[in-house]
Amino acid sequence: MNVKQTRGEILDVLNKLLTRNHDAEEGYQEAAENAKDIELKSMFLAQSRQRAEYAMELDREIRTLGGEPDSGTSLISDLHRAWINIKSSFASNDDKATVQECQRGDQEALDEYNTALQETDLVASTRELLLRQKQSIETAHASMARLALVV
Repeated sequence: MNVKQTRGEILDVLNKLLTRNHDAEEGYQEAAENAKDIELKSMFLAQSRQRAEYAMELDREIRTLGGEPDSGTSLISDLHRAWINIKSSFASNDDKATVQECQRGDQEALDEYNTALQETDLVASTRELLLRQKQSIETAHASMARLALVV
């Protein structure tokens, strides 16, 4: 395992997570706009707001560490792929497909958080921030998995 230790490497990892949260915020917002079920709309909006909050926290952490946060979503990067298929799900107006895409996007986010936590030499405060965010995303992922079974 190649541990990322330099300031630049650590900031790159945090910026990837920042972009991932911007992507998730936009994806969940779009999911809410297209969901038929009122409860799903509400859940998607709550997740969108949560990811916006996570992005703000990561933005502050990057600045605290002396870096410059990336802005916006990653429309042309690999990170955006987590939400690309949501649009095709909307075409069929299928809430179940939308929930499954959100679940998939959350799994990709969890994979990135796990990689960041395992392969990056983080200060304790940054590690705690990422662990807290990851735990919340795990909860959302589990909720989406349960919903996918019943929607």
